[in-house]
Amino acid sequence: MLRHWLGKSLSKLLVGVCAALACLPMTGTARARQDTPEPAVASGASCANPAALFGFHSGFWVNLHHFLYAGAVAEASRNGPHPSRLEAEDTAPLQHLDTAEGSAWNAAIAYYERSVVSRDLLFDQGMGEIKNQLEDAGDSTDLAHTDIPAALKAVLLRAAPIYRKYWWTAQDARNHRWIAAVQPLVAAHGTAMCEALANIYEQAWPAQPVRVDVVGYANWAGAYTTLDPVRTTVSSALASYQGQAALEMIFHEASHGMVDKLTAAMADAEKALDNRRPGASSLVSKTLWHAVLFYTAGQLAARQMPGYVPYAEKNGLWQRAWPAPDRELIARDWLPRIEGKVGLQQAATTLVDDVAAHAKPSPGPAAAG
Repeated sequence: MLRHWLGKSLSKLLVGVCAALACLPMTGTARARQDTPEPAVASGASCANPAALFGFHSGFWVNLHHFLYAGAVAEASRNGPHPSRLEAEDTAPLQHLDTAEGSAWNAAIAYYERSVVSRDLLFDQGMGEIKNQLEDAGDSTDLAHTDIPAALKAVLLRAAPIYRKYWWTAQDARNHRWIAAVQPLVAAHGTAMCEALANIYEQAWPAQPVRVDVVGYANWAGAYTTLDPVRTTVSSALASYQGQAALEMIFHEASHGMVDKLTAAMADAEKALDNRRPGASSLVSKTLWHAVLFYTAGQLAARQMPGYVPYAEKNGLWQRAWPAPDRELIARDWLPRIEGKVGLQQAATTLVDDVAAHAKPSPGPAAAG
């Protein structure tokens, strides 16, 4: 299996599931850098202190888990509709594994291929629980207090020395470069972004600092967020998540924990639409709320950073996930909400009605992240 992976083109595409950092578990005498302190945020969180909005982490075990997942996807040739790329710097170390190491690493990849990658990182609740447990593992050397399936734990423990020897130092450094690049942006623009999102969605910032685990490979979308508590996993290797885009995307991801009133308003709008035109709500994409999240975070980021092109526009997401005229209708109907000119329910109702009126029979595909 190792020779098959080595033989794959460096441009091999991956599929994952859509998307932190400072605590670095190490075995032996080596000690990891400690997490950046996370200032406490009160319930009904204030936006005043941007340093308290996010807690960034680069954890050994959650990085190993996602890297094995990505490797298994590549081995299985699961290119699918949403491919991403395994970086050359992450395939090159495979050439240096000795026979025993190669056999052990291949066994870990085979286990993930056989038992893990069929489960969605975002939508499979069990996978979210595994992720949270591995994030919380901290400096554990044996995962003794980590509540994950025994077979998975055994695979991770066997793969850990190899990962630490050949990959971890470089991947951890890449993660910390990503963190170091985004933190000044949060310091400069975080309060304004947070306050705007809270006003637009009529919902407070999550009560705790939003945990952001930075990994080499999150999922095909580059990031995903699980709820209760709100936790984001984001890729440090993905080119489209670098620089100013990182600011937009961590606020986009955090806003997944702030949309209860938005989704309720859209549901009410669809119900009212069906009362007037039975079945008309079926013409509205069930991920329209997610399109609104992309548009909102992108517009707010562009207002904070002149010249910035929002992620969905720069990367063709509108065309892939919400084809015309959805983007134009969102800009027309939702922008007044961003500007504070109309209420949440009014904006949601206008948007739902307009999308249904202009919809083709089959709504566009969903987008994760």
